[in-house]
Amino acid sequence: VISGYNGTVFAYGQTGSGKTHTMMGNMDDDEFKGLIPRIVEQIFHSIIVSPPTIEYTVKVSYMEIYMERIRDLLNPQNDNLPVHEEKNRGVYVKGLLEVYVSSVQEVYEVMKRGGSARIFAYKNMNAESSRSHSIFVITINQKNLSDGSVKSGKLSLVDLAGSEKVGKTGASGQTLEEAKKINKSLSALGMVINALTDGKSAHIPYRDSKLTRILQESLGGNSRTTLMINSSPSSFNESETLSTLRFAKTIKNKAKVNAELSPAELKALLKKAKSEAVSFQQYISALEGEVGVWRSGGTVPKEKWVSMEKSTGSAAAPTTPTSATNPQIEGVKKEESNESRPGTPAPILEKDEREEFLKRENDLTDQIAEKESELAAKEKLLEEIKEELASYKEQEESTSKENKQMTSELNELKLQLEKVTYENKESAITMDSLREQNTDLSNEIEQLKLAQKEGDKEQKKNERMAQMLAELDPSGVITAKEKQIRETLLKLESIDGDGGASLTIEELATVRRELAESRNLVSTHEQTINELHYENERLTRQRDEFEIRLSTLETEYEELLDKTIAEEEANSNIDINETLAELKGKLEAQFTAKKEVQQKEIEELKQELEKKNEELHKLNSALTDLKRANEELQVIVFPKAEMNALNDREKEVRPDNQKTAADKEKDMERIRKTMAQQLADFDVMKKALMRDLQNRCEKVVELEISLDETREQYNNVLRSNNNKAQQKKMAFLERNLEQLTNVQKQLVEQNSSLKKEVAIAERKLLARNERIQALEALLQDAQEKLTTQNQKFEAQLQAVRERLEQARSTSSLAGLPFGRIAKPLRGGGLPVFEANGCD
Repeated sequence: VISGYNGTVFAYGQTGSGKTHTMMGNMDDDEFKGLIPRIVEQIFHSIIVSPPTIEYTVKVSYMEIYMERIRDLLNPQNDNLPVHEEKNRGVYVKGLLEVYVSSVQEVYEVMKRGGSARIFAYKNMNAESSRSHSIFVITINQKNLSDGSVKSGKLSLVDLAGSEKVGKTGASGQTLEEAKKINKSLSALGMVINALTDGKSAHIPYRDSKLTRILQESLGGNSRTTLMINSSPSSFNESETLSTLRFAKTIKNKAKVNAELSPAELKALLKKAKSEAVSFQQYISALEGEVGVWRSGGTVPKEKWVSMEKSTGSAAAPTTPTSATNPQIEGVKKEESNESRPGTPAPILEKDEREEFLKRENDLTDQIAEKESELAAKEKLLEEIKEELASYKEQEESTSKENKQMTSELNELKLQLEKVTYENKESAITMDSLREQNTDLSNEIEQLKLAQKEGDKEQKKNERMAQMLAELDPSGVITAKEKQIRETLLKLESIDGDGGASLTIEELATVRRELAESRNLVSTHEQTINELHYENERLTRQRDEFEIRLSTLETEYEELLDKTIAEEEANSNIDINETLAELKGKLEAQFTAKKEVQQKEIEELKQELEKKNEELHKLNSALTDLKRANEELQVIVFPKAEMNALNDREKEVRPDNQKTAADKEKDMERIRKTMAQQLADFDVMKKALMRDLQNRCEKVVELEISLDETREQYNNVLRSNNNKAQQKKMAFLERNLEQLTNVQKQLVEQNSSLKKEVAIAERKLLARNERIQALEALLQDAQEKLTTQNQKFEAQLQAVRERLEQARSTSSLAGLPFGRIAKPLRGGGLPVFEANGCD
C-alpha cells in the first residue's frame, strides 16, 4: 500500500471461529493485537522511515453491511448509503465519512468509535456474534516533492460475518432474518470467487450483493488480496470446517501501482520514445535494403544480415536516463523491453499504399478539424442556450411571482364577489319585503281612492238631487217657460175679451215656438221620471235584499234561542248563569251589530223615499201646471186660429192664402193631438209612480213593524233574565268579549306580520346556507392546498434536516479530537502542520 498498490485482507469462517478477534484483537495488549492494529502500526512505521522528500496523507473510513444496507459506523445517521462507480475512482460508497489521521492513536480512536456502533447479538455458538460485515478502509496518498510524482494506495480490511446453521445457532425472529441475509451475501461471495477461478464464466455476479459490489476491485480487479480462513478443529463443526476450506480458492489478480508521473518523468519517457523511433526507422531502412537485394535475385551473406544491434550500433547511441531518474522509469523500460516488437522482418509499404495511407490520414485530420470546429460551435451554442435558459428561469421566477400575486388578488376578488353576491341576495330579500309592504300600502291607497270615488259619486248625486229639488220646488217661482206660457194665455184671454181681435202671424209663430219648447220640457221631465223609475226599482231590489237578510237574522236568532234552551236543558250540572251570559253576550253582540246595520239601512231607505216623494210631488205639481197651461192654450189658440183663417179667406181671394190657412189648421190639429197623447202618457206614468211609491211605503211600514216586534222580543228576553248578577256578568262578559276581540285582532295582525317576517327570514336563511356551503367548499379547497403545501414543506424540511445532520456529522465528529482537515506526514518522522486541503 505504501508503494501505491491496492490491497484487501479477508477473514472468513463460521460463526464463533475468531474472525473478529483475528482482525481486531485487543488493541491495548501488544501480544493479542489483531491484524488491523498491527497493519496500522506498520504503515505509520513505514511512513516514519521513508525519505523526507515524500509527503503522506492518511485517511480512514469504517462501514458495515447490515441486512444488505450500508451504514457508516463513524456517522451512524448515514444509513443505506448508495454504491457508485467511476472511471477514475472505481467502485466507492457515496456519502461515506472519511477521517484524516496522523497517528496510530487517532486510528485506534476511530476503530473504537466504529466498533461501538456495530451490531451484535447473542447466539448459542457465540455470545457476541457480529451481525454484519465490517470494512475498514485505509487510504494513503503520497507525493514526491522532488519530482512531483503522486501515488495512492487503498487497503481494505474486511471482517466478514460468520456463516451459520440455524439448527446450531438457535436463531429466531430478527436474528433469523439477519442470518438469512448473511448467508445470502456469503453465498454471493462464493459464487463470485467460483466464477473468477474456473475461467469459464463470462459473467461475474458482482451485483448480487452489496458486499461483492464494494469488493469488486479487491476480488477481480486492481488489488492484491489475502483471504484468511478461520476454521474450528472441533468435530462438532466438521462440516462447516470443510466448507470453509473449500471456499479458500486461489484468485489471480493483476495489481498495478496507482501512480501519476511528474512532468520530468514524462519528458524523459518522451525522449526515450523518440530515440527508439529513430533506431526503429534505421532498422526498417536496413531491412528494406536487404529485402530489395533478395527480391532482385541476389543473396546476402549470413554475417551481413541486418539485425537490431547492427542497425543501431553504427548510429549514435540513444540517450538513456541518468541514475537520478526515478526507478519507476526503469520499470517502464523493462515493461516496454518485455513487450517490444519481435525481430521478424516486416513488409515495406508500396508507394501507392503509402500515398493512400497518407491521404487517409489527411482525411482523418480534416475530419478531426471539422469535428473540433463543430464541437466549438456546439459549445458556443450550448453557452448561448445556457444563458437563454438562465434568462428564461429569471422570467419564470418573475412570472411565478406575478402569478402568485395575481392568484392572491384573484382569491381576494372572489371572496369580495361572493360577499357582494350574498349582500345582494339579502338586499333582494329586503327589497321583496319592502315591495310587499309597498303592495299592501298601494292596495290600501286603492281602497281609499275607491272610497273617495264613492264619496264623490254620492256627493255628486246629492248635489244633483238638491238641484232637481231646487228646480222642482213648489214654493219657488215658476220657470221661465211656464211664465211665457201663462203670459201667452193671458194675452190670448185679453184678445178674446177685446171682442175678437185677431192674432197676427208673428204672434202665431211665437205661440208655436213656445208650444215646441213646452213639448221639449215635457220630454225632459219624462226622461227624469224614467230615471226615477229605474232608481225606484233599484231601491226595491235593495229593500228585498234587506228583507232577506232580516229573515235570515230572525232565523239565526231563533236557532240560537233554541240552542240555548237545549243546552240549558242538557247541561243542568254546568253553571247556567255563565252559559247564559256567554250566549247573551254573543246574541246581544250579533243582534246589536245587525240591528245597527238594519237601522242604518232603514234610515237610508226612509231618506231616499222622502226624497223620491218630494221629487214626485214636485213633478206632479209641475205636470199639473203644464197641463193647465196647455189646456188653456189649446182652448184659446184653436178657436182664434179658425176665426183668423175665415177672416183671411174672406179678405184674400187668392188661392195661395187659402192653402196656407188650411196648412195651418192641419198643423194645429196635429199639435193638439200630440199634446193630448203626451198628457195621457204622463197621467199613466204618474199613476204608476204613485202606485209604486205607495207599495214602497207599505213595505217600509211593514219593516218598521217587524223591527218593533224584534225589539219587543229582545226586551222580553232581557226582562225574563233581568237579574242584577246576570247583568253584571253580562257587562263583564261584554267587556271580556271586547277585550278578546281586540286581542284577536292584534293576534291576527301579529300573525300576518310574523308570517311575512318568517318568509323573509327563511329566504335569508336559505341565502346564508348557500353562503355557508360556498365558504365550506372554499375552506375545504384551502385545507387541501394547505395540506399539500404542508406536505411539500415537510418534505423540504426533512431534506434540510438530513442535510443539516449530514453537515453536522461531517463538520464535527462528535467526540473525535480531529476532524476532516488533512494532516500531511513526511518521511523521517517530520509532520507537516500546514493543511493541504480537505476531502
